[in-house]
Amino acid sequence: MDLKSWEEVRKAIEDEHQEILLYYKDEEEWWVSRLYGEEKSFLLARSKDSYTQMFATALELFNNGIVDGKPFIERINDFY
Repeated sequence: MDLKSWEEVRKAIEDEHQEILLYYKDEEEWWVSRLYGEEKSFLLARSKDSYTQMFATALELFNNGIVDGKPFIERINDFY
């Protein structure tokens, strides 16, 4: 994902609280979403096995969410 696309995705997640489907290395679907009715509930979930990580803020998700052994933010270029 290029920088412009990342800014659009970041804004959709952080500011607009949208649910976003991302593809990791053309192999896996990952979702970033929120729990309805929960103010602090940012989720990072892998579709194939429903592995889900929960965070209080979008920034925590970006920095502490783990995808393929590394923080989500370090994998941005591997998503589209």
